[in-house]
Amino acid sequence: MDGFWLIDKEKGWTSFDVCAKLRKILQIKKVGHTGTLDPFATGLLLVATGKCTKLIPFLEKERKTYQTTLVLGKTSDTLDPESEIREEKSPSNSLFIKEGGGKIIEQKMCSMFQGKIQQVPPQFSAIKFKGQKACDMARKGKKVDLESRETEIFSYRILSFEFPELQIELEVAAGFYVRAFARDLAKELGTVGMCQELRRTKIGNLSVDDAQKIDQITEPIDPKFIISLDHREIETGRVQDFISGRAFPCAGVNGDKVLVLVGGKTLGVGEIVHGNLQPRIVL
Repeated sequence: MDGFWLIDKEKGWTSFDVCAKLRKILQIKKVGHTGTLDPFATGLLLVATGKCTKLIPFLEKERKTYQTTLVLGKTSDTLDPESEIREEKSPSNSLFIKEGGGKIIEQKMCSMFQGKIQQVPPQFSAIKFKGQKACDMARKGKKVDLESRETEIFSYRILSFEFPELQIELEVAAGFYVRAFARDLAKELGTVGMCQELRRTKIGNLSVDDAQKIDQITEPIDPKFIISLDHREIETGRVQDFISGRAFPCAGVNGDKVLVLVGGKTLGVGEIVHGNLQPRIVL
């Protein structure tokens, strides 16, 4: 069964667990997601099945929107509730108990956490370090010196603040670590911090409001509703050319990739090459 699925992931499941469950339900081998959610996190997981797994690279760089609860004055090795939580008493904590705490956070967000920023991924992450996952090395007690990388915060909205909990919504670039953000914001505030709760509400323009629980799935979604590419409807007489990989005349900007449809159903992805449509991915 080829298509996409908007899944509202439950807490405690890995993204791999969701794919395995879907594989069993649909009795299909090819299943993949477009961006991992940590086990403690909930929310939108975009999953592709069958031939649509070929389209995953077109979605991995989409912006993500998260709603998260950060806890100040507490931390853990994983920067979330998945490991032992430690409390740190800090003289600066008194700042947040007072009425001005929210204003201080707003000031830090405006000055330090907008636009392009540098971020060091958490020790417990799937990033490869010397050929091994950083999280696997961290579990063995090995310190991993991960380099900072550029990421971006497009927008934020403070939802509530009552010390020690801060609820905030973030629209960020792919690859952004909310757990690392919790650590870094807390550091700027003179304390430690961790991510207590995390929910992904959007991937690009796709919303968790349209997602289904894994045990409530119905029909797959056609890629035309998922992939942000221009559409090209072709005549039925050109279908065999496309399937066979043969280019044929098609207007468009040279180098543009387009989603190719026939009868309103996605056939694959093509590229405009000097006035011709060159098939690139056939579903």
